[in-house]
Amino acid sequence: MRFEFYLNMEPQWGLIAFDMDGVLVDYTSSWTWVHDHFKIDNEATLIDYIEGRIDDREFMRRDIGKWIKIKADIHRSDIERILEPVPIINGISETVKELHRHGAKAVIVSGGLDMTARRIAKNHGFDGYLANGLECDPKGMLTGEGVLRVDLTNKGKALRYFQDIYGVEETRTVAIGNSFVDVSMFSASGLSIAFNPIDDHVQKN
Repeated sequence: MRFEFYLNMEPQWGLIAFDMDGVLVDYTSSWTWVHDHFKIDNEATLIDYIEGRIDDREFMRRDIGKWIKIKADIHRSDIERILEPVPIINGISETVKELHRHGAKAVIVSGGLDMTARRIAKNHGFDGYLANGLECDPKGMLTGEGVLRVDLTNKGKALRYFQDIYGVEETRTVAIGNSFVDVSMFSASGLSIAFNPIDDHVQKN
C-alpha cells in the first residue's frame, strides 16, 4: 500500500495530524506486531477496553504483562528490535515534503508505541509526534507499566497540544485516521480524512 496525498493544499491548512497504526504503519498496530511476535492473543483485553471495563493504563499494563510472562527479563532494546521490521506505508516522505512545501506542519498522534513513532518521524521528516511508551527501570528493563501520552478515548486532547505549539486553530487542522478511536481527533479538526478505514464509525465521521 502507498500513501498518496491529494488534498487541495490551500493556505488554510496549517497542521496535518496522522494516526500511525494502520495509516503510516501497514499493520493493525505496533502493539499487535509485538503480540504476534510473542504469539500472544489479547482479544479479551481489547474487548474489556472497548466495553469500558478497563482504562488505557490497565490496557497497556495487561499487554506488557503478557510479554513479561513470555520473557521475564525483557529489555527496551528487545522491543526495539522486534519493531524494527514493522512495515511502513510507502510514500510518506513524499507526502510530508509536499505538505511542508505548502507551509503545513505534519505530526503523528498515536496510541501506538513511541519507538515506532519516533523512527517514522525521524526518517520521514515529521515535525513532531505523540505516542505511548513503555516504562523502564534505570537499566532499561520493562517494569510492566506503560507511559500514557495519548488517551485513545480522547486523541483530540493530544491534537490540541500540537495546535497550541504551532498556533494553528481547529479550522486549519486536518486529521487522518482509520478507526473509531480517531473520531475525537476528527472533532478537533476542520477536515477529517478516513484513510484505509477499518470500521463504519470512522467513515461516518
